[in-house]
Order: sequence, then structure tokens, then C-alpha cells
Amino acid sequence: MSTNATALDKRLKRFAAKVAERIDDTVAALQSAAHEAQASDGAGATKLSHFVDATCRLLEQRSADDVLAGAGYAVDAAAQSCAPAMIWWVRRGGSLVERSHSVDPEADSFYDYAAMRWFKAAKTDCRPTLSGPFIDTWGSDDYTVTVSVPVAMDGQSWGVLAADVDVRRFVDALATDLRAMRAPVALVNEADRVVVSTVPSLSTGLPIRPRGMRDDPAVERRRHPVSTYGWSVVVLDG
Repeated sequence: MSTNATALDKRLKRFAAKVAERIDDTVAALQSAAHEAQASDGAGATKLSHFVDATCRLLEQRSADDVLAGAGYAVDAAAQSCAPAMIWWVRRGGSLVERSHSVDPEADSFYDYAAMRWFKAAKTDCRPTLSGPFIDTWGSDDYTVTVSVPVAMDGQSWGVLAADVDVRRFVDALATDLRAMRAPVALVNEADRVVVSTVPSLSTGLPIRPRGMRDDPAVERRRHPVSTYGWSVVVLDG
């Protein structure tokens, strides 16, 4: 391996580690909020009110320019044998505003959170999950990545706690590290869709390879995983 390639690999790994650190921070905040809510009222801690307080505090403790745009909790109605219930907060002008979601299956605007990846994957895989980027028309109304963690006790699922990460702010926080790559690179999700890239034609949400080039080995030169989250930093021919 050439000296240039070795240096690039080192930068690739450093950038992947930086991304992982920022995701880890959000995961840790969510897990802390979950523990806080679970400890609030013993056996009755599945009450939505405890998670209302915990998610509010999670956002209130972050700075005004933090990457978190919102946070909330959704009950695992199937496991708890209860009606669907969900609470979600978004930042609006320095304040927290509750974002209402209709969880009534009979409603015209029914939000089936149990079918959403952020809920379903976190619950099924029993581990932190990243979903997106996507335009979050139900929450922040901007490009968003949802970080979600399962909430359970004694092997029984309670629900899923999640936070929306503002992609623009997330990218801004990584801008210096991204420029230091000095190569055509893209941070991609588990489906190889772009979170951010240094290639002008590869904007957020686009696949790194056109449909007709999925198997072209010349397009992708190397990649490094972002911890165990399913994301990767990919070096492209450019």
C-alpha cells in the first residue's frame, strides 16, 4: 500500500470515529433518559408521563445550537397490551413544542409508528438504530436522521425512545473533519444513501451509485464502518 493510501486510510478511520462519537453521544443521552423514566415510579414506570418529563429534560439540557431537533417516546402497544401512545417534542425558536401525532388507526392522519423503521428496527434488533436521512414531515420538517433505542425491563419491551438529529447541524459540526479527508468521500447509511459527501453531485439522500452501476467496482475504492451502526465512510473515484 502506498504512503498516500495509508494516510487516506488513517483519515478515513479518524472521520468514521468522529461520526461514531457524535452518534454515541445521542445514544447515551437517550439511554440516560430511559433509565430516568424507568426509575421514576417502580412498576408503574411504563406510564407515558414519566417519558414526557424525561424527553423534555433531554432536550432542555442540550445547548440551543445542538444537533438534536426533537425527541420523544412511543409505547410498544403490542407488548404492553394497551392502546398506542406517543409523545414527541420539537425545538421551535428556543422553546420546546409538543408535536401531535394521531395514533388512532381510524384517523385520516394516522401515524403508524409501530411500522416505522426507527421504532420497528430498534425493538426487533434490541439495539440502537439509525434511520434516515429523510425529510421528516411528521417532526422537524427538514432532513433528519432518527436515532432510536429500545426501552425494556426484565426482557419485556416497553417501547422506543428516539431523537431527531438535524442533518444540517450534524454536517456543520463535521465540516472541518470532512474537508481534512482531501478525497471524494461520502458518509452513507445502511442503504448506501448519502448523509453528507464532498462530491457536489451527491447530495443528502441520494444513492452513491446510480441504479445501473450498483456492481461497478470502480465507483467505490474503500470504505470504513461507523462503529456498529450500519453507516460507512466511503472513498469514491472522482
